Amino acid sequence: MKTHLGVHSAFNRSLVLRAPLRSSPRLAVPIVPPSSHPSPSVFRRLGAAGPVAIVLSFWPPLGGFLLLTTLTTFAPWLREHPAPGLVLYFFATTLLVGFSCLPTFAVALYAGWAFGFGLGFSIALAALIVASLIAYAIGRCIARDRVLEVIAEKPAWHAVHRALLGDSRRIIFVTTLLRIPPLSPFAIVNFVLAAARVPLWNYTLGTALGIAPRTAAAAFVAAGLEQLHAKDLTDTPRWMLLSGMIAFVLMCIVLGALANRALRTMAAPGK
Repeated sequence: MKTHLGVHSAFNRSLVLRAPLRSSPRLAVPIVPPSSHPSPSVFRRLGAAGPVAIVLSFWPPLGGFLLLTTLTTFAPWLREHPAPGLVLYFFATTLLVGFSCLPTFAVALYAGWAFGFGLGFSIALAALIVASLIAYAIGRCIARDRVLEVIAEKPAWHAVHRALLGDSRRIIFVTTLLRIPPLSPFAIVNFVLAAARVPLWNYTLGTALGIAPRTAAAAFVAAGLEQLHAKDLTDTPRWMLLSGMIAFVLMCIVLGALANRALRTMAAPGK
């Protein structure tokens, strides 16, 4: 688990939820204290961004749990009514994820269960890209220079931020790395990238490249589970379905580990 969280836990969540620490030159990633309460001074300095970021840390998982409780009841209706179902799914996902009410894995699972892997992955990815643009616009309005001042105080965070200020290819590369890990919090990364003033085109392309693997994995797993759950099982053996799902998830985990390693290297002192 620690491998997958990597830089994302330190760079994204501890940005607004933890008190600042003195950085050690031996550490590539800042270590956060066990306290569950943010420093009042940091909270005040973040202004409106403080409470927003705190909400982003717990609200999407809660919304995802509530959504998945309807997986076997409402998702079949979407599948049986493909035209209105796809339209409803797209706009609901765009708005709810854009306003950080749902996590990406939940809506991708829902799409795979309701529409199958191919169509489910396509509609989920398209909706998530549009949702990220909504979140970017909101983040630009809320995240002011105060967020950047806090980032500048942390060598590791500041190193990643500097990378986001480089040439276009480097910005896309770093944005993609921040998006790839399955445990990367979509809402908080949106907020941080908006605060860093990442150019919109680079943000969009990096987001699409980064979330595609984990969206595909979630849709693939859900589509396979739906086949196993259905009464009229397909001719595909269960062991083959399960093996394919496990292999697909492992592939995404490996990609996430490689992305985290690259980010740790980038955030190391002297990079």
